[in-house]
Amino acid sequence: MQVDKVIDIRNMFCPTPLAHLSRELKKVPVGAKVKVIANDKGFERDIKIWAHDTGNRLISLEKKDGEYEAILERGKGWHGDTLWEKIKFYAIGVKLHLLMYLLEIFKPKKPKYLITFISIPEGFRAIEFLEKKGIKDFISLPVPNEIYEYCGIVIGFKDKKRALEVFNLLKENGFGVEDVREVDKEKKYPVVPESIQCS
Repeated sequence: MQVDKVIDIRNMFCPTPLAHLSRELKKVPVGAKVKVIANDKGFERDIKIWAHDTGNRLISLEKKDGEYEAILERGKGWHGDTLWEKIKFYAIGVKLHLLMYLLEIFKPKKPKYLITFISIPEGFRAIEFLEKKGIKDFISLPVPNEIYEYCGIVIGFKDKKRALEVFNLLKENGFGVEDVREVDKEKKYPVVPESIQCS
């Protein structure tokens, strides 16, 4: 099968492979096909869940000589499977966008640092985890279009140090965080170097 890009995530281990894959897949257009090569033992299970949770299509998955090769088709993002999930998804989206507009109108101090996630469900799970831990010094917002043009969720912090602390806490607890991004005037949202995940 003809593929548009090869993403090599060998020698990266959970949750880094999916964070890297998520980041790279967002660079190709909807409908593009990518080949993913991995050797993390949990990849077979993780890629199936991740593809579903992100609205991307897993076309094939094979194991050869201890390595996995997956073919994925870039989708338009997850919007829920059941009617109730779809209603909940859109209701949360409306709430997050309304909050973003209120921040624009009333001009309180906006978050300066945003934590991005590998999927919408992963973002929701992370928020629930943080709230159960009593961590509430963040704001949930829709992902800016400049970071990802389809629906998504980020959590924002005013302080870089705090954003990195929470990012590392989530990463250490196995959550699929991608990056910490800085909110800048040009709306380029550069990645904070300290959050770049290595294998």
